[in-house]
Amino acid sequence: MAHHRSTTLRPAAFLVLAFAVSAVAQQSPGLPPSPLGQPPFGQRPGQSQITPDSSTPTLKVTTKLTIEDVTATDAKGKPVQGLKQSDFTVKEDGKQQKIKNFEEDGAAIPSQQSAPPPVLPPHVYTNVPPPGLQSGSVNILLLDTLNTGLARQAYVREKAISYLKSMPPDTEIAIFELGTGLRVVQGFTADRAILLAAINSFVPTMAVNPQGPRTPCEIGQLLNTRSRATLDALDAIAALGSGIKGRKSLIWFTPGLPQITAYEKLDYLLPCLTNFQPEMQRAYGLLTAAQVAVYPIDPRGLDAGGMAESVGELAFMESNAVRDLSFLSMQDMAAKTGGIAYYNRNDIDAAVGEAIASGADYYSLSYVPPPSKCDGKYHTIEVKVDHPGLHLQYREGYTDIDLAKPLAEKKDAKNAPAPESDFHMAVDQGVIPSTGLLFYLRVAPSTAQAKPGDPPVAEVLNSKLKGKPLVRYALTYEVPAGEVTLVDGPDGTRKGSLEFDIVAYGILAYGEDREKLNVVREVVNFTLKPNEVEHFVKNPFGVPVQIDLPPGKVDIHVGILDVASQRMGTLEITETVASKQ
Repeated sequence: MAHHRSTTLRPAAFLVLAFAVSAVAQQSPGLPPSPLGQPPFGQRPGQSQITPDSSTPTLKVTTKLTIEDVTATDAKGKPVQGLKQSDFTVKEDGKQQKIKNFEEDGAAIPSQQSAPPPVLPPHVYTNVPPPGLQSGSVNILLLDTLNTGLARQAYVREKAISYLKSMPPDTEIAIFELGTGLRVVQGFTADRAILLAAINSFVPTMAVNPQGPRTPCEIGQLLNTRSRATLDALDAIAALGSGIKGRKSLIWFTPGLPQITAYEKLDYLLPCLTNFQPEMQRAYGLLTAAQVAVYPIDPRGLDAGGMAESVGELAFMESNAVRDLSFLSMQDMAAKTGGIAYYNRNDIDAAVGEAIASGADYYSLSYVPPPSKCDGKYHTIEVKVDHPGLHLQYREGYTDIDLAKPLAEKKDAKNAPAPESDFHMAVDQGVIPSTGLLFYLRVAPSTAQAKPGDPPVAEVLNSKLKGKPLVRYALTYEVPAGEVTLVDGPDGTRKGSLEFDIVAYGILAYGEDREKLNVVREVVNFTLKPNEVEHFVKNPFGVPVQIDLPPGKVDIHVGILDVASQRMGTLEITETVASKQ
């Protein structure tokens, strides 16, 4: 089984652990100590590091803000720039709200030249987004092989190629695939040639086979599988988007999720259908908190018959009644996140262009909402501008739920146990970095002597590795100053809790499938005395976690969870483990 460890550290022990690995590092004047060498990972030689104001200790104090990204267009659909904060009014549930922050962003707004990415030392990695993605508007094309038939996937691929061939320069796009999990086809880039090469390499496939005669209950169970995987993917996209400043446009080629949005209209037809509406509302909340607007584009177009599936689940989903419900589903996901739904049109390449243009110029407004009860009620949002003839596009409301609190566990129609936590799934699935908690990571064979309580080298998850030669690796996490949430403890103390997860994958023999090799999960709890808080919040710290790996190429998924805030950071790397000498 996986190696689990929970450690409670006193401040002195914690700080010794944090800085022991840098005892020989030379520290430059004015820079906080870094546990993994000088200068800190994210800093280039000669560059000053941005640190908290040295005059007072800085603790993370957050005020809940509701952010509204608003696009304003004229009668011809052209973006309107130059509007002022005084031109806008915002109401929640009919009551006017005071706009706290206001910013205009877009293609026509000059932006500061972004710095080149930092040069990291060998075997050092980070989930910090590249400088070019830390502001501005970026776009994700989501190819859906989970909910879309093969013929329509090929049609989407054709239209995506058509758009990319003529896309405006400097358009930042990433291409993801939604299958049984979420896969990066191509990371963010504005290079047309790279994007075209990626989309040309995309092969339509069915992630879950929908064909063959299906009973209503079998169809319901298939839709449950699709729904859960889709919601997990949306959560992962929200986590990625949270680390990129500004608006993000998720352009999703999808026939919608009528089985979730219109659950109450289908549950009597599909007796084994599970109600995922709470999970859907949570996904909307996570997406909007990360400023991700969803632009669903129906891949079915107007030609309902030419590419229709003849049997099985897809035939049911293409029926006229369900098709109409899918349009409502697309409208709902757009309205809840501030995007636009596109359906009943064949020029989906033009729809992609319209969606990207819609998200390229926007105004970002924020206000402090009324006290939250997290009672699941829906709250309407209305934005108006004091200029006649303008059309505004924005999120029209939200469901009041606690996004930091995981949903209560429940069982599906087959009484299967609920899935693991969002954090464990994010680490396990890997591929897309979560950037809610930023960190750096050094990966190297361990030089530390074994300590009492350390697991034996032979303790691994995969039974095929029992008795095999393994190499112990140290994965040393560095968390930047001020990233950890501290909560009040007794007698003026402050407490923190972090979980460090490592999941290793690899191929053990030629011709075999990739499989899970080992899992390590460690929880570090610590308490700071009042006179230790200032030092903690001003300095990065490091925690080494060890894992046993077989020689060869290994994919390593890593993550940190800040338990108090439920913010997470994840990363996937590939390491070639050398045989033990």
